[in-house]
Amino acid sequence: MQFKSLSGLLAAAAVTSACTLPTSTISNTFAGPIRVQVQNASYPAVNNLYMNLLAAGGGDQHLFVGPVGTPTYDLDLTAGSIGHGVIHAVIGGEDSTIDDTTKMFMTERGDPRALFQPVWACNPETDAVQINLNFVGKQNAPPGGWICVRPTFDGAHEFRYYPPNNSKFDPNRFCIKVQLVLVPQGTTTVSTVSTTSTTSTTSSSSSSTSTTLTTSTTSSSSSSTTSTTSTSSSSSSSTTSSSSSSSSTSSTSTTSSTSSSSSSSTSSTGTPTPLPYTDMTANGFRFIGCAPEERRATDGPGRVLPSALYAEDTMTNEKCMAFCATHGYAYAGTEYRRECWCGNGPIAPGRVPGTTLASLAGCNFSCMGNTAQICGGDSWLSLYQKCPTGGPCVNNVFT
Repeated sequence: MQFKSLSGLLAAAAVTSACTLPTSTISNTFAGPIRVQVQNASYPAVNNLYMNLLAAGGGDQHLFVGPVGTPTYDLDLTAGSIGHGVIHAVIGGEDSTIDDTTKMFMTERGDPRALFQPVWACNPETDAVQINLNFVGKQNAPPGGWICVRPTFDGAHEFRYYPPNNSKFDPNRFCIKVQLVLVPQGTTTVSTVSTTSTTSTTSSSSSSTSTTLTTSTTSSSSSSTTSTTSTSSSSSSSTTSSSSSSSSTSSTSTTSSTSSSSSSSTSSTGTPTPLPYTDMTANGFRFIGCAPEERRATDGPGRVLPSALYAEDTMTNEKCMAFCATHGYAYAGTEYRRECWCGNGPIAPGRVPGTTLASLAGCNFSCMGNTAQICGGDSWLSLYQKCPTGGPCVNNVFT
């Protein structure tokens, strides 16, 4: 393994002709500091912007393409995994059955990591040499797929994983395929792996002072506040195959945010009980229990409530119940502090919650929008059922 100046390699490549790529292979471990840039020239809403971090609680970090989040200049790459200190980019949580995509975020937990391989490439717009982070796949899963971005709120986009051989898509919120690019900060060096050396008369010493890839870090703050409606017209830029989707109900975070904000003015604040759940009977929903998601269950993949997902960083149980009720669902559930899931049942036998106090242990995360409330847990759903109009509305009893 050789360590070479990144500026030297890039300069040597630029001396001969436009974007003559170095022949060396880049190691998948890069101490940094680096930034991660997003490229898709056919989708200007994110093109040439950068990966931002936003605290999610418990040490986790959401990953956004601006303007939401904090610009981060000190990322690293370890064995193909993008990291920031003790946390790494993983694939897990907020699975969508509509398009079979899964959120990518950063955590210290042992979720499957998103794995990348850095390779030399030419910038598709400027023809400058750059380092692409080619997506290898999800750890411990079949290789392939890609990373895409999907609109969330305030003009931001979240990172998601689109698995291999997937043909589903969400007609209301397309997940647009993007290329991630490793952008060194300062005088970073790149570790290269030497390939063959029969007659080692290579002249890679033609280094000179040059403008390195760090020049591409200019004005990432010039992100346009594109509305999420722009994604519908850019659906052709997505490389997802436009085969027919089997999804029937989809709900966007834009529509949900309006419905939840109106509900907060008319609903009570959901007072917590001595038991580890939030009493929502005043809002017309009774608590069923803490239901296991697929990572905790033994009946195969799938969500307890697969019909609709609404997620935001100000999630409360009121917002979730209002959202699911507005869209005509009989069941609602909160999970992982910020997720709201809806469905009409019936609840699969392997996902029916227990009725003991011990069965509630998994639902121990406070809601991001109200820390006095419980919003599920790590792959555990705080499950509620809509009460009949004019009928009794009583929570399950736990002993």
